Amino acid sequence: MIMSLLTSFDGRINRAKWWLGSLVLAVAAIVIYLVLAAIFGLLSVPADPAQIASMMRTGAIVQLLLVAILAYPTTALMIKRLNDRDRPRYFAYIFWAPSILSLVGGVLGITQTTVDMGGIPMPTPNGLGYVLLVASFVVGIWALIELGILKGTEGPNQHGPDPLGAV
Repeated sequence: MIMSLLTSFDGRINRAKWWLGSLVLAVAAIVIYLVLAAIFGLLSVPADPAQIASMMRTGAIVQLLLVAILAYPTTALMIKRLNDRDRPRYFAYIFWAPSILSLVGGVLGITQTTVDMGGIPMPTPNGLGYVLLVASFVVGIWALIELGILKGTEGPNQHGPDPLGAV
């Protein structure tokens, strides 16, 4: 059941299945992040505090890799739920956009600036970084309400029968 939730863009799922799929993806994300963090050496404290900025950039790359690995199953889950709500599929890409832009901006260094904190260079968000963080938060709340809280369309719709079996 879980695999079909995460591998196809067709059909409808109810909120319970969306929450289950989201839980599975969250656990997978934690495991994959820890593996990637170990591979890229992010699980240890750097000996030289000046290496913190470099580790932060590596951390952004690891986050981007994590998103790339989980993008397909996450999008499949979102689209199935959007199908149940009879919403356009492109909403899934709107839900992704601010976070992806923020991650890519972090990797490229265009959404942050370096601030000297007691001799340690620390990356912090700049104006664009804060705008993208706020956009990610607002769009994330919208996605949570749309996908995880609001009921689906009662009865059949263009994407299939009601997953709750309502007539």
